[in-house]
Amino acid sequence: MSIEIHVTDDLGETQTLTGEPGGTLMELLRDESSGVEGICGGCAACGTCHIVVDEPWQAGLGEPGMDEQILLEALNERTSGSRLSCQLRLAPEMSGMSLTIVPAEC
Repeated sequence: MSIEIHVTDDLGETQTLTGEPGGTLMELLRDESSGVEGICGGCAACGTCHIVVDEPWQAGLGEPGMDEQILLEALNERTSGSRLSCQLRLAPEMSGMSLTIVPAEC
């Protein structure tokens, strides 16, 4: 079952990406859009996969783990919908989700 994610990338362009269950959201965004680097390879160590999930989808993702929460707290552009896409596994219930990629902080 394919999962559709609606993405506004770091250039302000909106597109719909299609992924398969099991991979991380970071991998999909890094490979198919603009703005997610994923420098640490998904270890929740760099913040280059920072996204903001639209409000209606936030509760369904559960709470960030401790490592993710610590890194999110250090980011300047953090909002209530901030997540690290490397920490989110694609699942069928995410189909239709909307998010915005946050430009990497220097």
